Amino acid sequence: MRKISALLLMVLFTIPVKAQESKIPDVYFGDSFGGLVQKAKIVLSHAYMVQQLVYETDTIPGWEGFPVKLYEYKTGNDLYTGKPKTGKVYLLNPSPEKLAMWVANACWSAKHSVDTVYTYQLLKWIDGQSNAQFPVKGVVYEDQYTKNFQEPYVFKDGVTVYIKDSTMWPKVKICTPEQLDFYLRITNADIKLQTGQYARISSTTREDYKANGGFEEVGDKGDRRQEWLEVVRTLYKKAWHSDHNELMEMWAKEHLE
Repeated sequence: MRKISALLLMVLFTIPVKAQESKIPDVYFGDSFGGLVQKAKIVLSHAYMVQQLVYETDTIPGWEGFPVKLYEYKTGNDLYTGKPKTGKVYLLNPSPEKLAMWVANACWSAKHSVDTVYTYQLLKWIDGQSNAQFPVKGVVYEDQYTKNFQEPYVFKDGVTVYIKDSTMWPKVKICTPEQLDFYLRITNADIKLQTGQYARISSTTREDYKANGGFEEVGDKGDRRQEWLEVVRTLYKKAWHSDHNELMEMWAKEHLE
């Protein structure tokens, strides 16, 4: 019989209730799920938008009943202005335990293994893509292209969106207070029909979705339909009450090595 690797033994799970809910066989549950939780906690500690909590609400349209938190945050000093920029965003981030279980089940779904070679690879990817932050609505500042030059990206339902009204877009990459508040109120009517490609928290694409059983007409990278937002919202809400994050599992099946 094939031996279980030492690396696999390091990430065996502990929580019996979770073992019953998960598709991972009970034989793989042991004493080191806590290690994976600690790795997830490190990723979440990098969530740079989790700064000043303004309030928590469960009344965001489309997210009723979910504990969405509004944060105000500041970036580091900007490369050109030498000053920080202010952002506001509604977040629905997982706990370390929830993130760890999502990661474990995604690795099991993709590789039939919870070896650290997979779990830590996926956590590292999530850390680099999103720090496990799920923006329900608002502005996300990132220095994606130039180090320390923080550019604003408006998000809705975990996906980058583009505002129709040009007056509500910052010309010098610094959002005004009025713009920040507007981004927190946007509806689909305020955004262009074409959206971003990637879905938080693992940057799942439409192609990942369609290759793994997704059936909604969301387009592709050349036709980035707004319907993608509804799909991402639906699947993330489903994941919130589950040990499985289907968006994450779809990414893992396509990209884990």
